[in-house]
Amino acid sequence: MPDFEQMLEDYYREVLGPGEACIDVGAHVGRHTFPMAHCVGSKGRVFAFEPIPAIAAQLRASIKAEQDRGAAQKLTARIELHECALADMKGVVDFVLVHEAPGYSGLLPRHYDGEVTTEIIRVDVRQLDELATGFPPIRFIKIDCEGAELRVMRGARNLMKRDRPLISFECGDASLESYDYDAGDIYDFLDENGYAVCSIHRERLDRKGFIAASARQEYWDYLAGPK
Repeated sequence: MPDFEQMLEDYYREVLGPGEACIDVGAHVGRHTFPMAHCVGSKGRVFAFEPIPAIAAQLRASIKAEQDRGAAQKLTARIELHECALADMKGVVDFVLVHEAPGYSGLLPRHYDGEVTTEIIRVDVRQLDELATGFPPIRFIKIDCEGAELRVMRGARNLMKRDRPLISFECGDASLESYDYDAGDIYDFLDENGYAVCSIHRERLDRKGFIAASARQEYWDYLAGPK
């Protein structure tokens, strides 16, 4: 199986430069947060979002460890961690925590590859549009939230219009089964907001091709950019 995480990193290493700002939605333990921080350098910013308390604590400790190591360029000066989920509303909501595979956790249940133990916890949820009024121009947004990707984008409509950031997002029918939208709705939202969709291989996809790829779980990640 291709290493989609590495392919995603290769992509944002190409498009992110020193001094720019980016957003990591579903930061988990920082698999992409830290490489993104290195891309933007000491004058750039990374806004990381992670709603699971234990995972957010682990990421916070990793950020502090980077500072304590005394690196010449302190990552803590570039990473701002927000312990919340993102969607198209704000408040406190139920969140499905998957103990055996925290990366499968999300606002709603999804199809799991095997037997798992889930727990409902309460987490804060915010909208990017609300928060981004205090952010510098955003160059890139990475979204990985197990089916809620469209809800994140709906809550970032003004940011998308303001900055026209490049976006990466996960999509697959297995993660969408509990949501009231499907892959076609995701494509339509992006298209209506002036974005084209590509696979992680940089191949342009039309609506039919995107829906088919989502059904086949052909890719983990997709790319969207202004037309």
